[in-house]
Amino acid sequence: MRLKTAYEILSSVIRGGAYANIALNDIKDESERAFVTRAVYGVLERYFELDTIVSALSEKRPKPEIRVLLMLGIYCLKYTEIPHYAVVNEIVELSKFGGAAGYVNSVLNRAARGEYTLPAKGKKAEEIRYNLPYGLIELIKKEYPRAYPRILEAQPREEEHIRLRAGVSEDTLGLAASEKTLTGYYVKVTPEIKKSYNEGKLTFQSYTSTLAVLAMGEVAGRKVLDLCAAPGGKSLFLAERGATVTACEIHPHRAELIKAYAKRMKVGLDVKVCDGINPPKEFWGAYDAALVDAPCSGLGVLGKKKDIALNRKGGDIKELAEIQNKLLSAAAKCVKAGGVLVYSTCTILKEENGLVVKRFLDENKDFEPEEIPLPYNNKGELQFLPDGKGTDGFYIARMRKKIC
Repeated sequence: MRLKTAYEILSSVIRGGAYANIALNDIKDESERAFVTRAVYGVLERYFELDTIVSALSEKRPKPEIRVLLMLGIYCLKYTEIPHYAVVNEIVELSKFGGAAGYVNSVLNRAARGEYTLPAKGKKAEEIRYNLPYGLIELIKKEYPRAYPRILEAQPREEEHIRLRAGVSEDTLGLAASEKTLTGYYVKVTPEIKKSYNEGKLTFQSYTSTLAVLAMGEVAGRKVLDLCAAPGGKSLFLAERGATVTACEIHPHRAELIKAYAKRMKVGLDVKVCDGINPPKEFWGAYDAALVDAPCSGLGVLGKKKDIALNRKGGDIKELAEIQNKLLSAAAKCVKAGGVLVYSTCTILKEENGLVVKRFLDENKDFEPEEIPLPYNNKGELQFLPDGKGTDGFYIARMRKKIC
């Protein structure tokens, strides 16, 4: 029952906050994974449309588990080739655990007959168009009054960005590469690329993510702290560039993921389980450079991660900004005089980016902005916007601790 698997993953994502890509990777059967991936991402990409249809066909809001089931069923009826009767039968069967079979059967049949109207104007219409909560749409509109449609509608590039492990020949790529970047290549994911990935010759890493590492400058022979390291891509890249890296992660299971990543890539680094806001005192003043790739709203990577903002609200941004400021302040304690501090996020809002850095600099007069060593004009900060060509929404700031 492939719909059962799709439902279980969707429920864990929508109701439990799980990451869709991680859950989907656990499916071993290739054909099942292909179908379930299509169904899961299909629902996530049309979340607000499907939720609106469920509401339009229901006298009262159904229980969360039934709502997810109905959204999956309606998606399959509207956007797949599965016969009507097969969708209804399987979804109704799955609904029996909640004693809602009759209700689910009725809603699905009414949906199949198109007995609903989607709003053409207003907040709900915009939520459906951009597949985002209106509060977040409003924030992005305010900051990017002209560019917001382009930002919100940008789709990810079909090819994936990879970088080769240090010392691995370009011949590994075969004919898969379509474009070279400062740090790697955009490639078609061929069986050969997958094989090289499994052998630790290359890794998938977004282009803008790699730029945060280049923003650290020359790191060979230097001690570098990655304060929010999971899943570990930046830590590994820093180590490959010659740094002695301490990778911090507050959650033990995520620290284990970093270790597994490093083992696959045959890269050495020191992984520590610790709270980035309260790093151990032995870290204080011990590092030549620190990177804070802070937890954020993720609004710069919506094209790739459809699940990231479903449960976000406008008010969440203030809470995130407080955490981001605390992390920056903690990292500052760990940097030696004359050392470098880089802050990055995968979002596009000033409240999480420029304003966080401004507050930090106002409160830490021993730091000053410094030009980022990248081929883009800047005065110590860069804001990339999603462009549909591979660049994500991403922010980078570079600061240096003064020598008193």
